[in-house]
Parts: sequence; structure tokens; C-alpha cells
Amino acid sequence: MTEQAHSQPLHILKVALDVPLDGVFDYRADTMLQAGQRVLVPFGSRQQVGIVVATASESELEPSKLKAIIRHFDQEPVLDAEFFSLLKFCADYYQYPYGQALLSALPARLRQTEPAQARQQFRYRLNAAGLAAGVADLPPRQVVQRRIFATLRERGRLDEAELAELSPSWRKGIAALCEKGWLEEEQVYAGLRASLQASNVEPELNAEQAHAVQSILLQRDTFQPWLLHGITGSGKTEVYIRLLQAVLEDNDGQALVLVPEINLTPQLEARFRSRLPQYPLVTLHSNLSESERLQNWRLAQSGDARIVIGTRLSVFTPMPKLKFMIVDEEHDTSYKQQDSMRYHARDVALVRAQRRNIPIVLGSATPALETWYNAQSGRYGLLTMQQRAVSQSQLPQVNCVDVSRVQIQDGLSPPLLKALRKRLERGEQSLLFINRRGYAPVLLCNACHWIAPCMRCSSRLVVHLRQGRLRCHHCGHEQKIARQCPSCGNPDLHPTGHGTQRLEETLVKLLPDARILRVDRDSTRRKHALSEMLAAVHAGEVDILIGTQMLAKGHDFPNLTLVGVLDTDSALFSPDFRAAERLFAQLMQVAGRAGRADKPGEVLIQTTFPEHQLFNALRSQDYAAYAQALMQEREVAQFPPYEFLALIKAEANDYAPVQQFLQFAADTARGLGSDALVYDPVRPQMERLKGMERGQLLFQAATRQALQVVLRQLTPQLRAHPLGNRIRWAVDVDPQEF
Repeated sequence: MTEQAHSQPLHILKVALDVPLDGVFDYRADTMLQAGQRVLVPFGSRQQVGIVVATASESELEPSKLKAIIRHFDQEPVLDAEFFSLLKFCADYYQYPYGQALLSALPARLRQTEPAQARQQFRYRLNAAGLAAGVADLPPRQVVQRRIFATLRERGRLDEAELAELSPSWRKGIAALCEKGWLEEEQVYAGLRASLQASNVEPELNAEQAHAVQSILLQRDTFQPWLLHGITGSGKTEVYIRLLQAVLEDNDGQALVLVPEINLTPQLEARFRSRLPQYPLVTLHSNLSESERLQNWRLAQSGDARIVIGTRLSVFTPMPKLKFMIVDEEHDTSYKQQDSMRYHARDVALVRAQRRNIPIVLGSATPALETWYNAQSGRYGLLTMQQRAVSQSQLPQVNCVDVSRVQIQDGLSPPLLKALRKRLERGEQSLLFINRRGYAPVLLCNACHWIAPCMRCSSRLVVHLRQGRLRCHHCGHEQKIARQCPSCGNPDLHPTGHGTQRLEETLVKLLPDARILRVDRDSTRRKHALSEMLAAVHAGEVDILIGTQMLAKGHDFPNLTLVGVLDTDSALFSPDFRAAERLFAQLMQVAGRAGRADKPGEVLIQTTFPEHQLFNALRSQDYAAYAQALMQEREVAQFPPYEFLALIKAEANDYAPVQQFLQFAADTARGLGSDALVYDPVRPQMERLKGMERGQLLFQAATRQALQVVLRQLTPQLRAHPLGNRIRWAVDVDPQEF
């Protein structure tokens, strides 16, 4: 180090990096930076983007050994103290390296080594010269220029989205008008565009909705979790809108609305933009481009966006003026992250609301049992809505068809076929729900009973007949359909069971006049495919919908009066203790699609166990009774919410090192003398996944604290173990899958 370098004051930065190591790293800088700024630093043989989490006047390392930052990116911090505190809590609770937790919560563009720029967008209006001109001053053949000019004269200003609606070649037209000196431009943000279809129609609240709004607003200035338990069609979205109106009009605050899946975002966004056009709104989800996501994130971070609607990662979005939070469909398993830091967005949202001292609303027709337990014990406020928002609509009638007593025709029972024909005669719509895509779940040899397996997973290959392929829905492996059995040579191989594609083929044969639409992951791969399909349903261009869980929740089809449910029995006797809870929630949601307007709805469920308590609760639409029965089972078995669980999951190409690593973890944990119960290592239900042999170790404790004590001591020892770098492993606190 030169004398000149020694003469300069030493600024030490504590930098968090996206590396699987605990702690932060010291670097020196020529100028003092602030916590929350991003820097580019050398790390080993690479350069990495890091975040300054603190500054210091001295380091444990000798000054000569400190590496200097290469450059910094931001003039102002991109993250604040609240963000650091929340991510530190999550990293500690979910046993994940702090640096990786911080960086993973940022948009991808902010993690890149090049300076991040969101794409600029502009809005245009006529200047004095343009206002003095006329359409006649433009060449007659320049149709696009004339159309843009005329529309600008009519509306006053146009942004890029509105220009794109006028013509695909609008950029050339705008460039020509700019060259004439007729236009002024100003930078705008697409996410903040006011709704062109603003609605002043404000439906009258019923007594239950009004009570819910008033109760929550009475405690709008303090932390209070509310469970809004409303049956399907009870108008929870209208309650959300009224709450946002009241909270946002009082101050310049912000609101965060979490939704479980991307396909629920557009319709909620449309409702909010229509009813709350005065409040700038942005969305955050994985369907956005990296540039769009960065732009919307920055609008939220600056406070310019007043409403943010997003999926689970949005719970970490910096919002300096956050005053209110909503978690819609709070029971949905999509809120649980299944890789990297395995956080649950609903639980993180509750922590964030508590730290900001603001109210949070958890909405669901079928709350998670943990949430229901907290509401029943008084930790959460409970608001119940048992009547549908549309006064003429009634809850659908739920009936079970005992498939052991009737002749099934290609997966469809006579009562269900009769009900479908009746809806076709009336001009009403039907939905057939089968949570299995593809043509058939199994390719079977009738001679030796060989079933086509996936060689990379502990699962079977699914038949996709139109493509002539067998596919694994877990790892994505696919191959041609075999011409003969590889076990016995029999050429007579049969697709067995039903998927969405086979059901579609069957209905085309049985009901040739029906307009049938299949909605699953295969049919909606193309961008905007789902929104186009839903538009066709609303336009009355579809008679029968065939769908998976993509259609089970959130959608409102006024002319849909029949829901048929096929093949649900496997979940009734699953080894997963949450399977029955999830099935009930799924069936309640899909049943709620029927009869949402003034026409009565009917639900037919095909099952071999029509007297099962789950179906009895469905018939009466009594979530509370079924939840109580499940809670009693959970209490006897000491499962959540009465006990707390954590898993250590491990996988490798060979099971031997997995077994060795998990056994070390079990022995070490038992030696710590904690109050947590440590089970023996076992294989999960899916023993092999994507070519990796898997194992897991279960921890159980009466309190979260007892669980955290053992994990906090154990995790550093696992990271230091030689096998820790040879296999993939992770800690999963509050696991949802086993």
C-alpha cells in the first residue's frame, strides 16, 4: 500500500454478499457510503454485487489485508433500516445466510454487476406549434401520423400503452411528429397510468361486509391481525376496496396486497384500477420482465406507488409509507417458498405488520388451521361473512355420486352427464374439475402390469397422447410412448386413468355440440393465453370448462351453474397430515365457482366414499365444523398448530452420504440437550426427484423458541461438516411438504 493510500482516511464497509456463508465481509472505500447502498467488490476470483449493511471505523483484519470496493452504484440507499431488520429476522428464523437472504429479495437487475436501468417510458402532448397545426397539414397517406395527431387533439395527451392501442407502428408516427416540432414529451411510469375504465359504481354493502369494514377501520392505527372468513362469493374483494379507500384517502400512505398466484393478479388489478383510479398502482410478479419489475419495485420504494399487488416475494418490497396489508387466500400453499430461503409470505407479512404497528387482513373461505386456531384463541380478530354479496345468489347444492354403484363411462357418471346436458339445453356453463393434466396418469401393460416409470423420480410418466410423449410432471423428463412393453414385449399398452386431455376427448365424443375449453398448464403456456381463455368464458363462447386448480379460486363466471369434480379420493387417505385440509379447501373453492349470480348452482362430486366427514361438511358448507374435527385429530397427534415442526432436507446422487449427514445431524441435535424431539432420518414420500436421492430429518417442539434454540446451535455445525459441501441440504422451518 502506498504512502498516499495510507494518508487517506480509512472507511470500512460491512458488506453482505450472495454467498452461503454466515456473517458480512469488511471492505475499504475511499469515500464513506451509507447502509443500503450497493457496491461491486472482489470476492475470491470473482466480482460480486453486495449491499452495505453498516460502516465502521476499524476492522478485525489488518488494514493492509482489506480489499477495496471496485465501485458503488447508488447515490442514495436502495434499502432502509426496516428492510435490513425484516430480512435479518427471516434469515435467523429460517436458518438461512443473511447475505443470501438480502440479495434474493432484490429485483434481478439490482443483483447484476452492470448499473441497473429501468426502461424509460414517455407521454406525449401537442405543444403550441402542434395545436396551431391541423390534420390537413399531414400527408394524406400518413395514416398513423394523422390518427395519432387527431387523438392527441381529442384527449390532450397519450402514453405509450395508449399509443400502442392506436397502431403497432406508433413509434415511427411519433418520431415524425417530433421532427416537425409539434410534440412535448415527459417521462412517465407505466405502472402509474390512471385507469381509462374507472368505475363510479359502488355496490351497497350488506350488513356483514359493513361490519367487517367498520371493525377493521376502528383499529387502523395499530397492529391487529384480522381473519376475514367469508364464504366464496361473499364479497371479500369489495371489503378490501372499501378498506383501501378509507386508509389511503386519510394520508399519503401505501398498501400492500398479496395474492398467491400470478393468474389472480390481473383480475384483482383490474378491479382496483377501476374502483381506485386515483391511487397509483403497480404489480410485482414473475410474469413481468426484469425491467418492468425493477421499475415497479422502485416506484414502491420511492412511495410513488400507493398500492402494490404482488405474489409472495412482494412481501419484502420496501414501502416507506406502508399503512395497511392484505393477504388474500391466506391458506394457499403458494405463499410458502420451497427452495432457497423457505419463508412463508403470510407469516412474514404478519411480522412486518407487527413491526410497523399497522393492521393486516387475512382473507379466506377456508383458512389454514394455524390461522383458524389463532382466530379462535383470540390472537386474531375474527370477522365472518356467511351470505353471498349478490343478494339473489345462493350457495350451490353439493351432492356426491357414489361411483361404486353406477356405471362409469370414460370417467363420467350418468348423473354428471345428465347434469351437463341439462346445462347445455339451458345455455348455461359447466366446469369439470380434475387436478391431473395430460391424457392419462399411467401407461399400463395388461399382461405383466408394468407401468411406465420416470427413471429420475419416484413417480410415473404421464401420457400426453396428442404429442405421442410420456412426461414426468415433477422433473420435466419426456420420451416417446413405447410401442411394446419393455418388460414382457406385449404390444398392447393402455393409457389408464383420466387427465384433462382425455376428459376433453371424451366430451367431444359424447357432447359434440358443446363448445369445450381446456384450461391447464399445457394449454396456457403461451403468454396471455389464460386471459384470452377467461375472456372467451365471460363472453359466453364456452359451454364446458375443463380445468385443474388454476380455475379453482378467484374466478367469477356469472353463467356457470354446474361444477363436476372427478377423482379426489386419493387425498382422503394420504400420509400427508395436511392432505385432507388442502382437499377441503380446494373443493370449497371450486364449488364456489357455481351459482355466483342469480342462477342456482349445483356441485356433483364423484367419489367412492360419499359418507366421509369431509363430504358431509362440504354439503353443509360448514368449514367451522370440519376445522374443529381436524383440530381434534391434530391435537391428539401433536401436529401444528399444537406443536411446531422443522425439517432438515438433504439430497445427493447417492443416498449413502445423505444418510450419513442426516444421522450426524440427529446425533448432534440430541447431544445439545434441547426440549425438541428429534426423529430418525427417513426417506420422504418422493424418495427420488430429478435424479437426486432424498432424505429428511424431522424436529418437533412445543414452542417455536425450543425449535429455534436447537436449530441455531445445529446449523453452523452442519455448514462446517465436510459432507455439507458435497450434498445439497436445507433447513425448512414450518414445512408444508413432507
